[in-house]
Amino acid sequence: IAAACLAMARQLQADPGQSGTYHFAGQPRTSWADFAREIFARADVACAVEDIPTSAYPTPAARPLNSRLDCTALDTVFGIPQPDWRLGLNDILKDLGELA
Repeated sequence: IAAACLAMARQLQADPGQSGTYHFAGQPRTSWADFAREIFARADVACAVEDIPTSAYPTPAARPLNSRLDCTALDTVFGIPQPDWRLGLNDILKDLGELA
């Protein structure tokens, strides 16, 4: 995220007209449940993860049925593609392993 922000800042210095609101998230798109499954699988932890629909998780505020971010403008305007979140997950799990 920091590298993407720095790349955007450099380009905005040259062309402030490109300012606006941009979304940044990793690819491929995934659910929280699938994200958790991937973490447990890579950490070699046997754990059942149950998918829970938004309707079964009451909150004071209404939640969108689809909260995935559209990040195409970031790539179109700044040439910053969405990274594969699974690669970053490897780094995080390695770091956490060193702390244990």
